[in-house]
Amino acid sequence: MKAVEFKNISKSFGNCIANEDISFGIEKNSVHCILGENGAGKSTLMKMLFGIYKPDNGVIRVFDKEVSFTSPHDAIDVKIGMVHQHFMLIDDFTVLENVILGNELTKGIKIDFRETKKLLNELIDKYNLGLNTDKKISEISISEQQKVEILKLLFRDSEILIFDEPTAVLSPIEVKEFFKIIDEFKSNGKTIILITHKLNEVKEISDKVSVLRRGKLVYEQVNDRKLDIETLSRTIVGEAALITLIKSEEKEHLKDNDEEVLSLKNIHYVRNKVKVLDELNLQLRKGEIHGICGVEGNGQNEIVDIITGLQKDYTGEVLKKVKKISLVPDDRIKKGMIKEFTIGENIFLKDEEKNIITKSALQKISQKIKDDYDVRLGDINSSLSSLSGGNQQKVIVAREIELDNAVLIFSHPTRGVDINATLFIHSKIIDERNKGKSILLISSDLDELVSLSDRLSVLDNGKIVKTFEPGELNVPDKSEISLEMDIETSKPLYEQIGKLMIGITQ
Repeated sequence: MKAVEFKNISKSFGNCIANEDISFGIEKNSVHCILGENGAGKSTLMKMLFGIYKPDNGVIRVFDKEVSFTSPHDAIDVKIGMVHQHFMLIDDFTVLENVILGNELTKGIKIDFRETKKLLNELIDKYNLGLNTDKKISEISISEQQKVEILKLLFRDSEILIFDEPTAVLSPIEVKEFFKIIDEFKSNGKTIILITHKLNEVKEISDKVSVLRRGKLVYEQVNDRKLDIETLSRTIVGEAALITLIKSEEKEHLKDNDEEVLSLKNIHYVRNKVKVLDELNLQLRKGEIHGICGVEGNGQNEIVDIITGLQKDYTGEVLKKVKKISLVPDDRIKKGMIKEFTIGENIFLKDEEKNIITKSALQKISQKIKDDYDVRLGDINSSLSSLSGGNQQKVIVAREIELDNAVLIFSHPTRGVDINATLFIHSKIIDERNKGKSILLISSDLDELVSLSDRLSVLDNGKIVKTFEPGELNVPDKSEISLEMDIETSKPLYEQIGKLMIGITQ
């Protein structure tokens, strides 16, 4: 039985065609992955299924019944739930308050908190979510926030669960935990739809795959655990090559270079009586990519805030040989841009010398960034809100690189970004390293960290527990970057890093 059927679905926004004549089905009690580049139409299609958008043409059927949603409430009524890429949570509300918002259990005219809490704890125990319903959203980690979104779906008794880039903010260990939850959903008869870019995860978790490109369905395959990653990649990007080679010039003066441009010594930081950074020591050398990995919430953001001067309430020393540092932040929407501004306006946000900016200057820089950084948009005067996530990220990366600072911090630079944009951003990071720039790379994507880093530090409970030197990172030469690391050949290293991330040192 089909849980969902799309028949000849089309959707346009002005002259932009988001979906064109899409037809395919999703089997009940299965894990169905939807792949494609940023802007391929994946999220638009799912937002139509969830009632956020209405199709221009075509029919959507849910459990063999034709539906016509006017809002997400209509979708929720037929047991469809969606976890968006950017979580829909209120920071100052507790877990319980966020979950029941708009769907409160009442006793007369009052909310029945006792019965609600009992029900939520039963769901938390059943699916091993490990949540405290009394904690505020601002007090929990990113992975726990995702579990709150999942709990919202379970509280509404959703049978069709849609996840938009669910592992983009998770560490490898947290991804495994998430997959266990997905398996539990499936064993309970639920239908799961995943929008993702991570091909190894697709191979591991999916029952069937559908690929969209430029708004059209271009490929479908049942996953018999023999999915051909190369074929899948070619289908997604519409190109013949799986691997992009980035030729790195040998820099003699960078070899065996121990010159430190940035150093954190015995950094100790406490927030709300909780130790966040514990006598942390970190050194960034000239002309290197120094990666930092760890389970989300182990002090990564605080390290960035201390280096950039946003956080001053700490003890220890921060030594800098540079005056200015570029930062690509971990959240492009909240921290990296003004979405109502154009490319040029966002670029000039950090140009201290430009007090008066002419229209021609804005258009000139917009065109340059569009051309040099492969930003895909129709009109250079468009706001960033009209761009896909990958193209927004390219604009932010462009701005920070064009500042030409000697030190750059990239915090989750390819989170929620498609294959082509990921390779492009990786190539820019490598290029900057080859120019002698020093790069601090923070990411929850272990493939990204291992493939790009010259040195890699593992963070646990606010401490650097180990730094892998170049000879210890058993990866291909940094002149070659592939879309997906070979997990089998990298497995011992990955297991070692994974154990260190959760405090296992032996």
